[in-house]
Amino acid sequence: MNVPPRDREEFWIRFVCAFLFFGFLAALLIIRFIDALGIAQGLGLWAVVVVSVSLYAAKVGDQAWHNIIESIRWW
Repeated sequence: MNVPPRDREEFWIRFVCAFLFFGFLAALLIIRFIDALGIAQGLGLWAVVVVSVSLYAAKVGDQAWHNIIESIRWW
């Protein structure tokens, strides 16, 4: 996989967009299972998932979105 170099501004734009998008999706899923998880575990899981996916999207770029969409289609 050949990834072109990115500047700092592009990294943060990608990170924030992914954070907002997946933060919303993860919040919807966590709210659904909050009774089973508990608030502390739910927030911890939300934070880990959202930051991980956001960093992945910021580092890899467009290919990350293609990989995520393909994994959702499979699931």
